[in-house]
Amino acid sequence: MPDSDISPQFNAKMAISDYKKVIQDADNYFNKNFTHVAIDEIVKLRADFFDSLLQHLWACADLHNENISLNAVGGYGRQTLHLHSDIDICVLFDEKLTAEQEEHIGQFFTQLWDIGLELGHSVLALNETDKACKDDITVATSLFEIRHLSGPDSHAKQVLGRLYGDDLWSSEAFFKAKFTEQDERHQKAQGSAFSLEPNLKNSPGGMRDIQTLIWVTRKYFAAQDMAALRRFGFFTADEHAELLESQHFIWRVRWALHAAAQRSENRLLIALQSDVASLMGFGDNSHLAIEKMMRQLYRAMRRISELNQMLLQYFKDEILVQLDKKSTPINQHFEINGRMINARHDDVFVDRKQLIALFIHIAENADDIDGISPQTIRLIRQVRRRLLGDLQDFHRCRKEFLALFRHPQGMGLALSLMHKHGILASYLPQWREICGQMQFDLYHVYPVDEHTHKLLKNLYALSGKPENPSLVQPAAVYKSIENKEVLLLAALFHDLAKGRGGDHSELGAVDALQFAKFHELKPSQAKVIAWLVENHLLLSLSSQRLDIYDPSEVKNLAKAIGTKARLDALYCLTVADIKATNDDLWTNWKATLLRDLYLSISYALRNGLENVLEQRTIVREHKNEALELMGVSETPEAIKQLWKRLPLSFFSNAQPSEIARYSQAMTKYPADRALILLDENTTKGSSDLFVYMKDKPGLFVTLFNTLASLQISVQQAHISKTKDGYVVESLKILDYDHHPIRTAGRRERIKQKLKQVLFENRKLSKKRQNSNLGSFASEPKVEFLHSRKKDRTLISVTALDNPQFMSHFCSGFRRFELNIHSAKITTVGEQVDNVFLVSDKDGQSLDEENKQALKSFFVDFIKEQIPA
Repeated sequence: MPDSDISPQFNAKMAISDYKKVIQDADNYFNKNFTHVAIDEIVKLRADFFDSLLQHLWACADLHNENISLNAVGGYGRQTLHLHSDIDICVLFDEKLTAEQEEHIGQFFTQLWDIGLELGHSVLALNETDKACKDDITVATSLFEIRHLSGPDSHAKQVLGRLYGDDLWSSEAFFKAKFTEQDERHQKAQGSAFSLEPNLKNSPGGMRDIQTLIWVTRKYFAAQDMAALRRFGFFTADEHAELLESQHFIWRVRWALHAAAQRSENRLLIALQSDVASLMGFGDNSHLAIEKMMRQLYRAMRRISELNQMLLQYFKDEILVQLDKKSTPINQHFEINGRMINARHDDVFVDRKQLIALFIHIAENADDIDGISPQTIRLIRQVRRRLLGDLQDFHRCRKEFLALFRHPQGMGLALSLMHKHGILASYLPQWREICGQMQFDLYHVYPVDEHTHKLLKNLYALSGKPENPSLVQPAAVYKSIENKEVLLLAALFHDLAKGRGGDHSELGAVDALQFAKFHELKPSQAKVIAWLVENHLLLSLSSQRLDIYDPSEVKNLAKAIGTKARLDALYCLTVADIKATNDDLWTNWKATLLRDLYLSISYALRNGLENVLEQRTIVREHKNEALELMGVSETPEAIKQLWKRLPLSFFSNAQPSEIARYSQAMTKYPADRALILLDENTTKGSSDLFVYMKDKPGLFVTLFNTLASLQISVQQAHISKTKDGYVVESLKILDYDHHPIRTAGRRERIKQKLKQVLFENRKLSKKRQNSNLGSFASEPKVEFLHSRKKDRTLISVTALDNPQFMSHFCSGFRRFELNIHSAKITTVGEQVDNVFLVSDKDGQSLDEENKQALKSFFVDFIKEQIPA
């Protein structure tokens, strides 16, 4: 790739359009060669190209003979210029600028902007640089990478000389500042690089982690690159090669990301991942290509993060003034040295048992240990590479592994470090298979391994005092569980079979049984672990799809679960799983729903499965309580006539307070109006919306789409029809912020909009399509679920979130002349699970022919709406 191919002869007669064309030609050349030329060469050549351009324009502005210097700083100063990265420059001068010099500098920058360059720039007097660097560590860091381009080269040398000294920043102060900066950056990223859309620059394990090492190296050792660390004994040749390999892969991803986005972008956005993977040569099979790319990216970021931690700790010991660190022996193998656990001899891991024992010591000394010493991390890395089989092949390792899961602090720092340093993957072959595995549904925002790690951490958090009131009940249940290791091992295996094809719950249960047998667990424990893995979605799906307040459904679930111990474990597993799936998914509404379901099943199990109250008993009790709330002993005639018209489901699904309030409102309802009530209570998990009006075609879909246009999500909907053609719709809703409707003004606007659309037939504005679906768009899933009502059919339709889909559902219902008796809509990320209870025109369940016809109708309609 000769330089002449991208270094045209610039001349003063070139117009702005000529410069733009030259830059575009150069970038086209870089993109053409991107797939087969080393990325470090690409980014350096692009920096060299802009060196030539800026030097030419500097001369054209009559600045090259002045006592003013042009310098590259930041990433451009390091000669690593990515496709759409900012070009960071600093203009330095000795004395006060003349008016003519200021004008020429202004013309220089104006020309750069006219050409279309994205600049990061500063103009400083040399005597101002000291104060700027001292006041702002970011300025000091940027100038550490100053590189002379034109004018006196003494300016850059003088700046570097001052920065290398201790007057502006001592090595100790600089290290502390950069260490704190990195820690804050990691905290902002919630401690994980392994999200659905990692930030290539700022996430843990990203480019900034390498740059932090470079900055500290330059300040303390006056070295230009990381290779110098090998000379100082901080780096081995293998570690240096590993860091460069990981860095170059991330650089290549970032270049491809800029090319795909056609702008400066550091987040590997979902919508761009397929294009990035294709540009990098992973193939055109979207999901498979993304999977390969992301696995390799996560691996590179994990390597960088580990090396960063190891080297920064070495630097800390070298740079910071250390008081005599107290060393406390644990046993002949390990010691605690200044809040770090340290191996006492280099051959400690010859005994493979000690690899697991290390983390048990961390759990046992949780109050005194913050991490693993860099020397011990290096030993872990060395033995990890030499492992030929799985650690669980060693009987003593199996004993230690179970001991970790039984320890009260085992799922704390110990588990996180075990995962971070690859020992969990070295122990479980199934864990290796799911490392970095994407899930392609926008419901899960983490790869499978990171999701499982978070789930285990969530369970561990339940052993403490919960800060979130919605976790008080799960925490109390978790603390009451005697054999917590059974639950924790089930959590470990719950998703480990993903990606193999088939039902991951069933396959995972088989894996769990094999694990239990191999680890000599009791048969009773093995059975519970396998059952939890196979049924880990039972409560979650039931809360989404079923009427959890229907005694027959509760009875069915109680029979499936069987014991209170299983229910307790499943409840805690479900809560932790939801929280680990998506940070926005756990809401007060979800917590209330699961708590009510848990309490209902607990009651059923406690009182015997056959003692669950039947629907008519529930209806009778609800009516009596509603009358008490109305303050009457006998049913008023108007209420009596109303209740005769309403189906039993209205009374069994609603609470007595709701029955009282809705009944009184309906008796006063004018026949020519739509009754719309919106609950003012904001202390519950959701707001209650109630609509009562004359039935008309498409009423439910109109109601749903109106709410969607208001950014309101429907969590649950019950539909009842009176004998004389009216519809009663009761909905649980959440506002755009996942909370109940908070203000009176917002409630009034919602009711007004509903009246305009439902009664006055106003048209809805079209909702903007979600442009972030990218490669996660997938075919809808249509299932016919078991219904305990013989004359009803339960239909589940799962699809990406699109209000138009509800129109298609109802179009299908109208086409097949079906009656909707209830609907449950659960939004999970960008996906919606819709469950409808329907009957045919004769009030009977659907036969197989109609089921298949309806399924085809839904799939064909929805697929037409999925973005290409």
